[in-house]
Amino acid sequence: MQLNLPLADLPSDAGSLWEQLDPTTRDAVIDALAQAIAKLVTQSHPNQRENDDE
Repeated sequence: MQLNLPLADLPSDAGSLWEQLDPTTRDAVIDALAQAIAKLVTQSHPNQRENDDE
């Protein structure tokens, strides 16, 4: 499944939401996104190993 994100509708000015977040909150958002991506990838390819040294 592919999700469509309306990125064209996001504000492009210097006062964007991301710029308003403090560094701790930014780190938490990045961590949550990384975990969600990793979970999605591992669920999409459960039998694949990252390093196939065999």
